[in-house]
Amino acid sequence: MTLLAGVDIGNSTTEIVIAKGRTPIARERRPTRGRKGSEVSVRSAAALLRNIERKVGVDVDRVIVAPWYPVTTEVATLHKSPPDTGKIQVISCASHSVVGDSWATGRPWIISSIPPRTIPVIAIVESGTGYKEAAERINKAMGQGVVVAGVIVADDEAVLIAARLSSALPVVDRADCQAALGARKLFIEVRPVGQCVSTATDVWALQDALEAQGQEVGSLNLVSRWVRDLRAVVIGLFEESINRNPVTITSSLTWRTGETINLADAIPLLRSRFVGSVCALNLEKTVHTRDVWGVDIDGVLVDRGIRVTGHSSTMALASLSDAMSEPQDCLSTVFEVPVTVTNSESEAAALGARTTPGLPEQALILDIGGGTIDLVGGKSGVSAAGAGEMLSAAVAEVLGVPKGAADWIKRGPAQRVESAQVLLSENGTYDFVSENDRHTPASALGMLVTPGPVGLLPFGRNMQPAEWRIIRQSLKLEIIARNVSRILLTYRDSMASDESVDIVIVGGPAEDDELLPVLGRLSEVRGLGRGNVAGSLGHRFAVAYGLTQYKD
Repeated sequence: MTLLAGVDIGNSTTEIVIAKGRTPIARERRPTRGRKGSEVSVRSAAALLRNIERKVGVDVDRVIVAPWYPVTTEVATLHKSPPDTGKIQVISCASHSVVGDSWATGRPWIISSIPPRTIPVIAIVESGTGYKEAAERINKAMGQGVVVAGVIVADDEAVLIAARLSSALPVVDRADCQAALGARKLFIEVRPVGQCVSTATDVWALQDALEAQGQEVGSLNLVSRWVRDLRAVVIGLFEESINRNPVTITSSLTWRTGETINLADAIPLLRSRFVGSVCALNLEKTVHTRDVWGVDIDGVLVDRGIRVTGHSSTMALASLSDAMSEPQDCLSTVFEVPVTVTNSESEAAALGARTTPGLPEQALILDIGGGTIDLVGGKSGVSAAGAGEMLSAAVAEVLGVPKGAADWIKRGPAQRVESAQVLLSENGTYDFVSENDRHTPASALGMLVTPGPVGLLPFGRNMQPAEWRIIRQSLKLEIIARNVSRILLTYRDSMASDESVDIVIVGGPAEDDELLPVLGRLSEVRGLGRGNVAGSLGHRFAVAYGLTQYKD
C-alpha cells in the first residue's frame, strides 16, 4: 500500500505524519523555520521528513501539503493626542522623573531674563542650560524676593535641579518649554510615585487656579478627564485658542466597505464584525489582508484593575495574508518524491479531527494553531487570524520577557519562590521545590516560576501569583475566546442558525488546560472537548494526518 506523508507547515510548528491507509506509521514535529511557506520552511520540512524516514526505516511514495497563507503577528504602541480644548491646553511633560508633592500657578518666566517681582512665576529652563546654572539662577531670583512657584525643565534634570533649590518646589522635566512660554498663565502639579494629580482633576479648583472665565471654563472638563491618571501635569491658559494641526492617521484598518478608520478606534469594533471584514492594515506600511484580529493589551489590564488608564495603548495584532505563499516549482525536487497540493488546510484539519473516537457527527472542528484559528463544520468553514503566537506576543509584552520564554510562561499556573525550598502557589498554598528543580538560581528569589524546557523558568519580579493568574487568563479570554466568538458569529450567520454548538479542539494550544474552561464561558458553546486524531495521535497532527486521508 502507498505510504503518504502529510506535511503541515504552520506559522509556529511544522508537523509531519506518515500513514499507510488509515494507519499512522510515524509522526514528528519541530518549530517552523522562517515564514510559513517560504523556501527555508519547506526545506526544513523536507529535512524533518528524511529524518523520520531514516528513524522508522521507510520511504514515502508521495507528500501532501496544504496551501500556505502566512500570518504576521506583532505588537504596536499607539499614542493618543490631547483633546482640542481651545485656550486651555495640556502641555507635554514627563511623569516619572519629576519632583514634588504640590501644585502651583504663575506666569511663565524664562530664567535667562529679568524676573517680575510682583507676581508668582513658573521658572522655564530651556534645553542646554545645565542643572547647576539653572538652580543658581532660580535661587538668586528667590533671594531677591521673586516668588517662584514651580519649575518646568526641557531636559531630563528635574531631580538634579530640585536637589539644589533653596525651597521645595514642584519640578517637571522633559517638557515643551516653547509651548509653556506662550501661555498667559501656567498651572503645574506634581504628586509622589504611586499617586495621581488631584487638584487638576477638580474642575472648580482648576478654574480658580487658572482664573478661567467665559468660554474657557467649558474646556476644563475635557482637561481634567485627560490628566486624571497622571502623576505630573502642566496646563497653560493662552490668549488665543490653539489650533492643533490635524492628526495624521498613521495606523489604521480599512474595511471591505472602503472605509478607513483609526486603528485604536477599530480594534474594539472587530469583536462584532465578521471574519474577513478587514481588507488592509496600515502600521508602518499598508498590507493587504484576508483578516485581522487585534486586542488592546493595556485595555485588558485596565479593565482588571492591574493598570491605570494612560495616553498610549499597546495592541497585539495578527493579520492573515491575502496572498498565498505559492508552492515552489521545485517542491518535488526538495522532497524527492511527487507532491500534491490540496484544497485547504482547514479541510485537512477537519478530516484529521473527525477520526476522534466517539465524536458527534454534528460537532464543529476548531483547529487552534500558532497563527490562525479554523472552524469547520459540514462543508463550510471559517479561517481567522490570531491564535497562539498572538497570545505569546501579548505575554512577552506584559512581562518584558523574550517571546520564546513567553511560549512556556503562558501555558499555566505559576508559583513564587519564597525561599530556597518553598514556593507560593496562585491559590495561596505553599509547596516545596522538587528534586529536579534544585538548580533554580538564587536570583529567582521573590520571582514567579513556571515549568520550562530545562527546569523552573523565572519571570515577573514583584508580581503576585494571583495577579499573574488574572492577567494570564484575561489575555486568553480576550485573545483566544473572543476571537472564537467572532468566528462562531461568522459561521452561524452563514448557516442562518443561532443554536449553541458542540466543539472539538485540535492543535497545539489545545494542550493548555486553562483554554477549555475559558472557551466554556462562551454562550455559543454547548459541548467542548479535545480531539484524539486517529484515536492515537492526541490533539496534535490533525492537519498532517488529515492530509494523508485526502481522496484523489
